[in-house]
Amino acid sequence: MSDKKNTLLRRDRTWFLLLLKRQLLRPFLWVIAAFMVLAVVSFYYVTAPDANNKRVVLYNENESSDAEDYSNMLIDSLIAASDMDDTIFEFERVQSYEELIEEVTSGRSECGFIITDDFDEKIVVCDTDDLIVYVRSNYTNKGEVAKETVFAEFFEIYGRILIIDEQEEIFGTDDTKLMEALISDYDRLLVGDEVFNADYQTIEGNVVPSGEKKMQSLRGLVMILITMELLLGGSEKFYGTAGKVSKALPSKERTRFEVLMQITGIIIPAMVGFVLIRILDPSIAIAPDIVLYLIFVLIAVIWTYIFGKLMNNGISYMAWILTLLIAQFIICPVWKDLAEYVPSMKLISYLFPAGAYLRILNLFA
Repeated sequence: MSDKKNTLLRRDRTWFLLLLKRQLLRPFLWVIAAFMVLAVVSFYYVTAPDANNKRVVLYNENESSDAEDYSNMLIDSLIAASDMDDTIFEFERVQSYEELIEEVTSGRSECGFIITDDFDEKIVVCDTDDLIVYVRSNYTNKGEVAKETVFAEFFEIYGRILIIDEQEEIFGTDDTKLMEALISDYDRLLVGDEVFNADYQTIEGNVVPSGEKKMQSLRGLVMILITMELLLGGSEKFYGTAGKVSKALPSKERTRFEVLMQITGIIIPAMVGFVLIRILDPSIAIAPDIVLYLIFVLIAVIWTYIFGKLMNNGISYMAWILTLLIAQFIICPVWKDLAEYVPSMKLISYLFPAGAYLRILNLFA
């Protein structure tokens, strides 16, 4: 290696160490890192409404009941309806009351239903008081529809019990054949179309894929916060003392200096962001996670540097920061992917580090 290159490397190393020391002594850096922790943890633990959430959890308090009991029949019929796509909801059984509460409060499930431990005892004597407990969060937006679905399944079972229990009182006789005929007519009305006089007509339409794309909201939020920290740190070239040093350097040296300034300013926030990701969402193997994260942090550094070069002055630069923040939340597939409605948005999202990061991340999810 030539002496000139050795000299450049030594100077770059010296700049890096001095800039890193300077960054570590700045309160702004630690405020940004603390804000990142607060924002990401708050987002993770605060339940938010999800228009696409169709998951509903079911818990049977009578753990000793067998498959023939009405409580299990109700749960099994709801799950079977989900499996056969007879309902828009995805019913799932959980094993404890605590698990059901956690599912609902965390937002992973839209709502929950608890089948009480005396359900079977009450229903056989046609007592319908307090048979099912409905559990919802403050953000439940489809719970009432789910409730109607559960109650519809319940009354299918309850209707048969009423026929058996009230047959003699209504018809004055306890005839097995009459009971079988009544139940047969009851089942025919439940599954048939004659009540609604349905006239089916087949039309052309789009096939909606059954599997929904997983949204990497937490990781997207971290990458957007890193981009915003880089943009805020990049304002130093217009206002900070390091910017004055940069302006005094020749063109090529100025480029290296400004890139090193960006890198040293993002090291701590990037480390904090990755730790948060691994603690709160370790859904991706650590090796590809580290590689992708480092690549896109460096891409964010270059992206921010190029954006700074396009701005003529600090006023224009600062005015664009809020616009870029809003644009990333709207265009990048953080909470909702607009590309589902406007396909061109997919290409546009690649213009932002967070958008490209999330698109590629979905291949590993």
